[in-house]
Amino acid sequence: MNQREIVNSVWASIWRYFGLKEASKVGLWLLDINFIDGFGIIRCSHQTKEIVMTALTLITEISGNIVVLSPIKTSGTIRSIKKVKELMLI
Repeated sequence: MNQREIVNSVWASIWRYFGLKEASKVGLWLLDINFIDGFGIIRCSHQTKEIVMTALTLITEISGNIVVLSPIKTSGTIRSIKKVKELMLI
């Protein structure tokens, strides 16, 4: 599993459950991913935060691997999310 497969799965979930109109507003970016620790940071528009969080929870499989994607924290800034990530890994 790699970053591209994860992003493609998230986009597919958004398109499947919310349609192209909502998907065009998302502005999705995968900023950071750590497969070993199981954490990642996704950036999106603040107006579509709930759509992205819902789409993440509806993904059950990526490239034949069963996954559980669970949003832990949301924030208005990337800096504060990176601090939370550091605290979670301690």
